[in-house]
Parts: sequence; C-alpha cells; structure tokens
Amino acid sequence: MPPIQALVDEHLEDRRDTNMLDVTVLVAQAVRATRYYHGYGNLSAYPADQEPDIDAQTVVSDSEWSVIRPLFELYAEREVSVQIEASRMMGVDVFGRMSSEIMQDIRTVESEMPEKAFSGGIVTI
Repeated sequence: MPPIQALVDEHLEDRRDTNMLDVTVLVAQAVRATRYYHGYGNLSAYPADQEPDIDAQTVVSDSEWSVIRPLFELYAEREVSVQIEASRMMGVDVFGRMSSEIMQDIRTVESEMPEKAFSGGIVTI
C-alpha cells in the first residue's frame, strides 16, 4: 500500500505534460480528498479505533485510492481553474472548465462518497 506522496508522484508522472500545479498543492489536495473519504470510511491500514493523522505519508490501499482519486482529481482541476481565472486580470485568456462547473462535479462526487466509502462486516445467520 503506497503513501499519498507516492500516489501524487504517480499522478504527476502520468500528467507531466499538462500539469500546472506544484507538488505541494497536489499533495494538499490529495490529503484533503483522503480526509473527506476517511469521514465516511476507515482507512484499512489503521485500526478502526485509531484516528490517523492524515498527511503525505498516510498509507492508502488501491481500492481506497480508486474511490478517493476522482475527488482528488476534481480538487486539482479546481485549483488550476481558480489560478487561470485569477490570471484573467493580467490579460490571460481563460480556457477549460470554470471553477463553478468543477464545483458541481465536486458536490456530486462528495455526495456519493458516503455509500462508496462505507464498508461493514459480513454477518451470516
């Protein structure tokens, strides 16, 4: 199970030609998305009664990352959009989706998180 930092590095490697964000910003967004996930589901690398201090070294399983990653990518896309929108004052032409459009997708993914993150033990009778 890789730490968040390694997952962000992998993300950067996959998008090295199109990424506009600093690694620290991406790590912060990955941590934010992981904290949101952890609000609804326990991270499997930590005991259920332990509240992990989620940071760049927090370990996340592949199945957890498959749920967290779409939210992380939307958070990162919103950061890029906000920076581009802010540069409009300097005469830069805005391209891509607006941050308000991305926020709609973020709300959708966040609203789906409780059911995707929840897991319970199997009970047979």
